[in-house]
Amino acid sequence: MRRASRMRAFLLLMVGLAACGGAADRVSIRGDFADSASAPEVVRAVEAAREAEVKGGAFELGGLTAGPATLRLVRGAGSAGTLALDNAPAGTSVMLHGLRTDARSGRAFPRSVELTGVDVLQVNGVRMANDVALPAQVDAHGAILALTAERDALLFRPDDAALPDLRVVVGLATETVTPQGAPVDVASLARGDSVRVKGRADHGFVVAERLTVSRRVALNAAPSPERVAGPAAPRASTEPAPAAPAPVAAAPRVRAFAPWVLRGRGRGRGGGHGRGRGKG
Repeated sequence: MRRASRMRAFLLLMVGLAACGGAADRVSIRGDFADSASAPEVVRAVEAAREAEVKGGAFELGGLTAGPATLRLVRGAGSAGTLALDNAPAGTSVMLHGLRTDARSGRAFPRSVELTGVDVLQVNGVRMANDVALPAQVDAHGAILALTAERDALLFRPDDAALPDLRVVVGLATETVTPQGAPVDVASLARGDSVRVKGRADHGFVVAERLTVSRRVALNAAPSPERVAGPAAPRASTEPAPAAPAPVAAAPRVRAFAPWVLRGRGRGRGGGHGRGRGKG
């Protein structure tokens, strides 16, 4: 009898350990929506063939398999958007705050994320991390992924893969210069340009103090002699043609980008002190 009791206790212990281990090997995804009134009714995990009902503007999907996950937001008979998470490792917990769907692309983007079990995670091709993961002072080299028409905000991908993509606020106080210190017109910045960003972190944004951009951008921004004096008559020259400038590596392609992701704090050209046009 005593031996049977010990065997039963041992089996219960093994079952409990197996259950704990199974939970540790899984991925949990939760989220809430910026506007609960227009939130989808159901969030469906495509790879896992599972779905969760949206209640009170929030949802929870637990017990998902590690790896990429595609979420489809369903409202009524149609789709209300999609969201792709890349390679979430086992044991990861993901919280997506303030989800909104970009009407043009159909992609849903969170305002911010809370991650447990992983430092950086790609969400719709954008590297994201906890706000507290950013250092107080940022000094990083990288490339511009996207930027607003007014050039008052950039989505910037650091070369350091341990850092998330940074939402950079460009204000009137921001210096924009070449590596030699010559001023650069911020309007000349474009997607794919190599930039060094120096600034301070502020609630998930980086308020830029200085942008150091490639010489190529400065040359493109400067007026050519022909624009100033008109085209000169052609003349023969025995000097070799100048070497072509080195190509600038293209920035990694983001599958979709919603400009309002950059305007979460409503800051524009006022250096972070104005009211701006953005919505939180």
